[in-house]
Amino acid sequence: MDVKIGTRKSPLAQIQTDNVIARLQNLFPEHRFLKVLLTTTGDKDQTTALSQMAGQGVFVKTIQQKLLTGEIDLAVHSAKDLPSTEPEGLTLAAFPERAPAGDALILRNEFTTLTDLPEGAVIGTGSLRRQFQLLSLRPDFMIKSLRGNIDTRLKKLAQKEYDGIMMAQAALLRHPKALGDFKLHQVSLALDEFLPAVGQGVIAVEAVKNSPAAKIAAAIDDKNVRSAITCERAFLSVFGVGCNVPLAAHAKVIGEKIELSTMLGSKTGASYSLVQVGANPVILGQNSARALQKLANWPLE
Repeated sequence: MDVKIGTRKSPLAQIQTDNVIARLQNLFPEHRFLKVLLTTTGDKDQTTALSQMAGQGVFVKTIQQKLLTGEIDLAVHSAKDLPSTEPEGLTLAAFPERAPAGDALILRNEFTTLTDLPEGAVIGTGSLRRQFQLLSLRPDFMIKSLRGNIDTRLKKLAQKEYDGIMMAQAALLRHPKALGDFKLHQVSLALDEFLPAVGQGVIAVEAVKNSPAAKIAAAIDDKNVRSAITCERAFLSVFGVGCNVPLAAHAKVIGEKIELSTMLGSKTGASYSLVQVGANPVILGQNSARALQKLANWPLE
């Protein structure tokens, strides 16, 4: 049986898909797993800020449509790109791993830390969340929009279009040679100051519900990662806003419980944070979102 696995053309997306294929091929040597490269709306438009586009889903909707039409059997996504609800007929069949969920600040060699950057330094990011968290610590910084794949972003930094750029630690871990190619280094940022986006660091494998491919993918599902990401996605679903407000959540499984840390930022610069613990990931995520909304007097002005 040939299993066609769709993904974006970016180097990181292909690395993640190759990782999934290697795991599945090891477990199911009788099948052949084929990578299918696809172009999404977010890939076609490399200039518009994500917050001004259609929000979450711009990197996955095209691929999901290919699943629904049967052109591919599985899809591999970065979980943070997924909307909080699944299209009818599809299922998230596996969450095989979570790399470190935090953010990193990427710098040229003349700078060493966040505090080392000069007043008025230009920092690149396309994320409202990262922009909000960064300016909360360094309001003197100038934020400049940043789009493109990993190599494109790092090249712009190396060419001094920016003094620093922000990226997910997971992206750099999965594409390790990129930093060395451009003679740059990363500074890992503390989770308590830079709480990540929902799903950051998680790979998601999507399939048609109850399909043979969905059952194959389920073999590489990690139950603790699934509990954590289910909790975070339940939190996001209450807001239903994706990239449109500074919003962050990170869940971790501790024994039989889940600890969920959340953050909501306002246009005025006010920040609201909560940490709650529960056993049911969906209930914990939804209750945390409603508690945070109450704390912030949602909807924000």
